[in-house]
Amino acid sequence: MQFDHKTKSGGVRMKRVLPQNPAPHPLLTIIAVAFRDREEVAALIETVAPFRGPDVELVIIDGNSQDGTLELLQARNEAVDYWVSEPDSGIYDAMNKGIAAARGEYIFHLNAGDRLLELPLAQLKTMANRHVDVVCCRVLEDDTHLYIPRNDWLLWFDNTWHHQGTFYRRSNHLRYNTAYRVFGDFDHNQRLRKAGCTVESLDITVATHRTDGVSRNRETRNEVYRSIRSNFGSLYMVPAFARFTLLKLRSMLRRRLVARH
Repeated sequence: MQFDHKTKSGGVRMKRVLPQNPAPHPLLTIIAVAFRDREEVAALIETVAPFRGPDVELVIIDGNSQDGTLELLQARNEAVDYWVSEPDSGIYDAMNKGIAAARGEYIFHLNAGDRLLELPLAQLKTMANRHVDVVCCRVLEDDTHLYIPRNDWLLWFDNTWHHQGTFYRRSNHLRYNTAYRVFGDFDHNQRLRKAGCTVESLDITVATHRTDGVSRNRETRNEVYRSIRSNFGSLYMVPAFARFTLLKLRSMLRRRLVARH
């Protein structure tokens, strides 16, 4: 196995490559970030394993976990193209590190609780030749809800590209603002849209995702408003607030109707 004990990094990419025979750049880099979640890191490695090859590499960024994750990565060194375990300042800092370490034409995020179902590699090759910046796919949430991406006006008010269903062209990725705790991907998507990125959608379900409710509470919902105000101005806050209020009322009404029956 090849890994660096001092810097806590490794992966098959760390093996010495002769200058006259450099490793080819893959089509896709799958980036997984983790912190104190050894079992999920093991599961992520297993779910990605059938897809790894010349076109697909796996990069894992661990936040210096002390729960056995480092030892797991060292033991599974041959199953990961590049990994590092070191302190970071949060999930979006870790994701930015993963992007910096990526070599693929496109990048794709998978995190704790996610499982990979399918990769549209043939379509991504076509998109790469056409220089498409963002490729959006479907995601199955909590084994019950199919998240279907949208590329229209709604992105001004809600995150319509699922993070575990979106492939970003690495060269045009704007990096995540680490000031956000939960909605840094929403902010990034809005900035991409403002920049005039090209977007395509595919009717393919690429992953399963387990929601945990963190992005639904009142405190983190304020990050949504902050992103909207930052990217489009305070005027957009009014329809955004009205929309979220209406959605909340509809949800409460549905729960009451279900309870009555």
